[in-house]
Amino acid sequence: MGMIAALLAAGALLLGRTRGPVVPSPFLTEFLVGSDLPRSATVLRPFLASGAVLACSVVAAVGLVVAARVVGGAAASVSAVLVVLGCLGFSGLLAGLWLVGQSLPRRFTVGLAFVVTVTGATVTVDGTLPFTPWGWIALLWQGLGEPTVWWPALALALSSLALLGVPALLGNLRADEMMAQSRRWQSISALVQTGDVAGASGALRDPPTRGRRRRMPLTGPLLVAIVQRDLIAAGRFPVRIALGSMALVGAGWLTAVTSTMPEGIAWITALAGVSLAYLGVGVWCDGLRNAADNATPGSLYGRSALSMIGSHAVVPVLAAITFGSLGAMGDNNNVAWWMLLAAFIVLVRVLDCAKGPMPIGLLLPIPTPVGDVSILNAIAWQADALLIVLIVAGGLTVQVGAAGPGAAGLEATGLGAALWLAVAGALVAALALRRIRALGR
Repeated sequence: MGMIAALLAAGALLLGRTRGPVVPSPFLTEFLVGSDLPRSATVLRPFLASGAVLACSVVAAVGLVVAARVVGGAAASVSAVLVVLGCLGFSGLLAGLWLVGQSLPRRFTVGLAFVVTVTGATVTVDGTLPFTPWGWIALLWQGLGEPTVWWPALALALSSLALLGVPALLGNLRADEMMAQSRRWQSISALVQTGDVAGASGALRDPPTRGRRRRMPLTGPLLVAIVQRDLIAAGRFPVRIALGSMALVGAGWLTAVTSTMPEGIAWITALAGVSLAYLGVGVWCDGLRNAADNATPGSLYGRSALSMIGSHAVVPVLAAITFGSLGAMGDNNNVAWWMLLAAFIVLVRVLDCAKGPMPIGLLLPIPTPVGDVSILNAIAWQADALLIVLIVAGGLTVQVGAAGPGAAGLEATGLGAALWLAVAGALVAALALRRIRALGR
């Protein structure tokens, strides 16, 4: 839990550059920021609202896990209350770091996020736990099944005093950056409401800043040329690719440690691992999306849509296997299972890229006694790939992890899980092939 808390803190710092806690509407941004009043007074309410949402989300997630352990008899009530209170105090620290990411320069926030991640990696050493907020979280979590530890909860509550620096950070916000974020997120909100999730995700992407003058060689065999093109294109977004690769490493680690987790926690680590893998491999799938968008009967390259999409799938598969295996290292069985998961997740990504625009029929009203539920069709259509990953990959990862670590445990259930994953992969491949052929007509 200490490592997870450190990653949340680093993520809050990095998220501030894309979507900070202070993002009012463009009208309010122009009205409030353009006035002579101090920003510590004019934009304090949006920050408090974002901080309240963050605190409620953290408490709800932690409370659900802790309640499950209390019901199962694995934790004492007093320790559970201390964990929830400590996480509530930690949410205040997260809100402050989120604002730091929006207010201070990118180089500072990226460097601070790196330091936070490095210190979070040391939480496995017991001697370092008392010196960092994520170490305090780890101590509280360890105290669920042991004698109650009071002081980490008090320390986390006092860490919220970092919010005293909020007025200075609010005053440091730049008007042009606030307006840019406000307009971008207003556009994203409109796209999401119309069901264009792909367009909304594209609006989050900044223009490339590196490698714009580097030539893309398109000579030699088609497969080699496409792999070179995808690698060079990925290098134009170094921060995005680095974050996606780190997500894949974290996903490999989460799937590997599922076998060591208690029964109530195994589901959380498995689902978090496969979700992180699905999101992390997405940054390597720009070539897949481009091939699907340009799949027409008259191909520009004189190749079928199937051959183009298949060639563009090579880089995501290699990236998922390479970076995910780094996180799963330590047990050959974990690495083998991760390779199967990586291939399946990339296959699901191919399915998602090839589905084209949402059918208008899904937006037709469906009157029921509780109102119009047509939005459920749109949500299911948009999230079908993620649901497949969660149900199939996440469920089978829990099944493999239930056998326990070691070769003997994996041999008992690994073959069956691999067969079920192969069957699911065949079904996904058949559906993806059908969609690809429909794009080429």
